[in-house]
Amino acid sequence: MNFNTGNITLVTLYGYFEDNHSQNPRHIQIPVDPQVQGELKGMLTDTVTRLGLPAIEPNMQSFDPAEKYGSEEQLKISLATPYLQGLASVVALRNLPSDANALTQVSELDYYYAIFTDDQNRHLYAFRRASQFKGVTRSKLAFINGGMLTLLTSQVFRLDIDFDYIVTNQDVYILRPSGFEYTTNVGEQILQASAANAQSIAVSVNYLDVTSISAYASTHKKSARLLAAIKGRDDLDQIDRDLLVQACQSYGISVLNPTNGQLTPDTGHEYDFLCILDRRAYTAILIPNQPEKYEAASRVQK
Repeated sequence: MNFNTGNITLVTLYGYFEDNHSQNPRHIQIPVDPQVQGELKGMLTDTVTRLGLPAIEPNMQSFDPAEKYGSEEQLKISLATPYLQGLASVVALRNLPSDANALTQVSELDYYYAIFTDDQNRHLYAFRRASQFKGVTRSKLAFINGGMLTLLTSQVFRLDIDFDYIVTNQDVYILRPSGFEYTTNVGEQILQASAANAQSIAVSVNYLDVTSISAYASTHKKSARLLAAIKGRDDLDQIDRDLLVQACQSYGISVLNPTNGQLTPDTGHEYDFLCILDRRAYTAILIPNQPEKYEAASRVQK
């Protein structure tokens, strides 16, 4: 990770706000005092520790949009990934307006992020979904005032103990995939890119007709995620046509033009076909004449 977390010289805090109808989106700088800056540094330290950085970085798994992840992971993805253009644009923002009263509209806060600057003037961005304090009920909070317990009636902004993910100038390190996907709107970005991803796959697997796959994925988010994952593979041009057809037949997937012409899944078999390409569909035969078909929501290559 190209950042010195042990020598941070500057900390700034920002919030992304939008109203209940996803209108009036805005990024606002929130002025913070040295004590809050210290707490944000502590959040970053805890995040880096939970990510296992820097020791684990050489063996860090890449984020896979089709994978089903747990609540906490140790993942990495390039900031230059096409479906992260929105995140890259946030990182590129400059000269944002500052408003000390921004958090009086805490219910409109979607996520917040801190920008850290180290002694070499490098920047690191740390993001957190704002679900924690949006649910705080003010009438349940109290404080000691003049020796008496008093209900707190003002708006409350509660910092978390760590961030969902951190971003350098090149990479994204993900602790909580759900927070990462929510704040970057990964699902919608991938859905919009489904046609382009399908065409990219067809260039590498030149015997595939992806017309029906592209149309299906454009309205089915799980298939769009599979397309994005498959597009990221570096072995697509090595997929053997006969072996692919055999795998489909073993799994009960009907394909058109299995031997000649452009291969394509039959109507209604598009999703399973993509599962085959992404190594998520397999058949187990442990009982004679009773093949069992499975779909892997999560898998690790041995």
